[in-house]
Amino acid sequence: MWELARLGEALRRGVERASELGISVSIAVTDERGGVVALYRMPGAYEFSPTVALAKARTAAQFGRPTAQLAERAAANPMLYIGLTVHAGLIFGKGGLPVVRDGRVVGAVGVSGGTGDQDEDVASRVVEALTA
Repeated sequence: MWELARLGEALRRGVERASELGISVSIAVTDERGGVVALYRMPGAYEFSPTVALAKARTAAQFGRPTAQLAERAAANPMLYIGLTVHAGLIFGKGGLPVVRDGRVVGAVGVSGGTGDQDEDVASRVVEALTA
């Protein structure tokens, strides 16, 4: 697991990137099972964005792949997508990335508040900081 200093730096880099993009986001970091490790909501971010960020991180952790890849699969089976979203709290769309170390998923990052591409961009900065 990550020490507090590394988590803080990772969140700081994500907030910095969001600010560069002119957006306010929430950033969630989870362990490999989707348990909350850190959750931060920038001032001005939507009230619901922490919930969405956490759901994206949990989805990426549990499936071990970016949520954007899962969105492509979900489009082929919308009823399954709806069921997993409603009953399991998972979200399929850009902005959730697994954190992989030595070929093993050790956690995940989820971001919510911008467009899907912006969320993914911010999430990638956080992942980079966690794996540096």
